[in-house]
Amino acid sequence: MIQQFKYCKPGLGASWLMVALVFVGSLVGGVLTMASPAVPQSLTYLIMMMFPLAFCWWLGAQAQLRGESSLRIDAPHFGKLGAFGVLALAGTALISLSVVIDPTTSLIPMPDSIKAIFEKAFIDSALWDMIVSTCILAPLLEELLCRGIMLRGMLARGKAPWKAIVWSALIFAVMHMNPWQAIPAFVFGLLLGWVYYRTHSLWATIFLHCLNNSISAVLSRVWLDLPIDAGLRDVLPDNTYWIVYVASALLLAITLVILNEKTVSPQVQAPVDA
Repeated sequence: MIQQFKYCKPGLGASWLMVALVFVGSLVGGVLTMASPAVPQSLTYLIMMMFPLAFCWWLGAQAQLRGESSLRIDAPHFGKLGAFGVLALAGTALISLSVVIDPTTSLIPMPDSIKAIFEKAFIDSALWDMIVSTCILAPLLEELLCRGIMLRGMLARGKAPWKAIVWSALIFAVMHMNPWQAIPAFVFGLLLGWVYYRTHSLWATIFLHCLNNSISAVLSRVWLDLPIDAGLRDVLPDNTYWIVYVASALLLAITLVILNEKTVSPQVQAPVDA
């Protein structure tokens, strides 16, 4: 069954259709939750993502029947840094980026309805359910869909890399379905898309996505007295905050330069299965 995903190489239009199917799945999951509030959020998340993934499987099956070539979703090229070096530097870049874009979360106040959703997901839910949905399922399925299928498909169809990365990041932001997350999700999506383009490693982006979500999950459980929409500036004194901010910006720039120089973006058409 997984084989069909290798044949799925959607363009921009099909990618946006998948976003619509995410919304449909979200509605179905919401109805299920209202009917039975005890349903785990990990199950409703799975239901939400099954709609676009089933569509991807169908597209891949049709392409296979037409005799089209398959294209591997994960074909790592880590360059001179190796896997550990890329993951260490990219992880550092991601953490630094989260500090740099921290002020953007205050641009759009979080509505009480969104706060309630976040509190239910990160604080009120069972620990196992939060870990499964946020730290395991979300990185696996969202990276498979947004980078492994959408971005890879747009690159395979000849779209300029920067355009494909921007579009996949925008789609990733829209999929989060709330404006408060849109800006950071878009920026993180740019980094994840760029890492995938440079390395063609889906597991690298899954690791980064898991790292980001795990940090949020741990912080939400440790600092229970802080509001769910609190930023770094709500935790640190002003002087300390600006020292951390400037240091993070410099560290982000350095890690991105090293990654750019030491990795070689492979031809996306190269890792084709026989």
